[in-house]
Amino acid sequence: MLLYSLFAEILDYPARPITRAVAGCAAQLAVECREASLHLAEFETAIAGMNPGQLQESYINAFDLRPDCTLNLGYHLFGDDARRGLFLAELKGRIKSAGIAPGSELPDHMSLLLRYMQQDEQERRILIEDCMLPAVSRMTEVLDSSDNPYRYALHALLTLLQQQNEAASETAEAVKV
Repeated sequence: MLLYSLFAEILDYPARPITRAVAGCAAQLAVECREASLHLAEFETAIAGMNPGQLQESYINAFDLRPDCTLNLGYHLFGDDARRGLFLAELKGRIKSAGIAPGSELPDHMSLLLRYMQQDEQERRILIEDCMLPAVSRMTEVLDSSDNPYRYALHALLTLLQQQNEAASETAEAVKV
């Protein structure tokens, strides 16, 4: 399942076309999580007529100009608290050891965490429950009050994360019994 990597491409700055990532993600979501695929279809429809500059403008308006919707997830979890610094330092080491190049992004950038989750199944559940779900939930609430197409992509990701978290919880409960 390459869903996390595909979502990372979709939620990265759109310096290049994302239509292949959206199509690939939609195809996998149709099998894995029908409800999430419906949200992604809305995203696909919303960006269909956009040229690259318009898509970049939507991205900037959604994530870069809104501190309350930043893709740096540590900010949603800790604000400017010193704990964010510890979180960043820990993530930097883990991302580096996984062979993921952070580029110019901080280690808590959503696309880096999604790529890391793709590679590390053992930490995936913890990241979903403790990091991704609280941050993505908050971000979807912020973007719901706008007409920005990225709100649909976030809803698709949130729906997938919720489904996977529930499935992992059920599996953990079954193991205990």
